[in-house]
Amino acid sequence: MIDEFKEDLKNLSSINLIRKYIYTAQPELLDYAQHYQLKNEICEHFRVPFNDVIMVGSAKLGFSIKPEKRFELFSEDSDIDLAVVSTSLFEQVWQEAFLYKQSKSDWPQSEKFFRYLSQGWIRPDKLPSSQFFNFTGEWWDFFNQLTTSGKYGPYKIRAGLYHSSFFLEEYQKICIEQCIGEIN
Repeated sequence: MIDEFKEDLKNLSSINLIRKYIYTAQPELLDYAQHYQLKNEICEHFRVPFNDVIMVGSAKLGFSIKPEKRFELFSEDSDIDLAVVSTSLFEQVWQEAFLYKQSKSDWPQSEKFFRYLSQGWIRPDKLPSSQFFNFTGEWWDFFNQLTTSGKYGPYKIRAGLYHSSFFLEEYQKICIEQCIGEIN
């Protein structure tokens, strides 16, 4: 698929590449039934629409498009990365994070958290400690349980929370446009 992707980099816009390879392509790592089951478990747990759980990254493409791993194949050290797109869940966590910050509680990652927040997504690894922030524990417990279940292979399963498709697409465009620049 790398050769097809590289050829498409020459001929398709970044949004068309996202539509073809992120939104509609079947993942390279999981078969149809596994992909369905993984998305279903996530959407039911977080009460988000099924189509708002999107696999991204090397598990989806079979290779990475991140600069430091550009075109490296998915490997045993790779993660299964997903995007959960939910305005309501995003705003709930945003409000809780705001109140937490207002409380002046210890939060070493708060600057990084709010930098990503300004880009329309929440990186759970930047949330306050689960000991003080319930959502952090719920998120990590759920995704760690998916990982240890082994139903999707021996890979870590991780996800980011996006405010809307706009921000997911803009984030994906960054690496895709870098790929386009390298090919042309």
